[in-house]
Amino acid sequence: MNHRELARNYFKKSNLSYEDIGMNEIYKLIQILNKRIAEAGSCMLMINEPKLRGRNTNIKLDKNGKIKFAEIRVKGTYFDDREAITFNEDGWIGFCGWADGYNLTPFVMGFKEWCDYLKERKRKIYV
Repeated sequence: MNHRELARNYFKKSNLSYEDIGMNEIYKLIQILNKRIAEAGSCMLMINEPKLRGRNTNIKLDKNGKIKFAEIRVKGTYFDDREAITFNEDGWIGFCGWADGYNLTPFVMGFKEWCDYLKERKRKIYV
């Protein structure tokens, strides 16, 4: 099983769903990913800001403010706009389709850290 599949399984095993993800959670994921990117010292520079309106919208929310679709994009030293993590409407979560194992690592590790954050937050709500 590859690292992308392990991350998808981690999300499922954490009993998380899109209903647990609103804009605040997307911003938390971006914060974690930017930290991981900086620590990795790779060719990537930062996560692009999500766009809720306009021609290049990359976040769609349902009536409750939870994501239906979210595409987080990254820029680097030699590129301006590539997939970081995509939450597709059909439930599929994509991870850096362009990246090799080295460049993928900060995204997978950051995603798992974010899942742990969401699990803990969810646990506190229901305790």
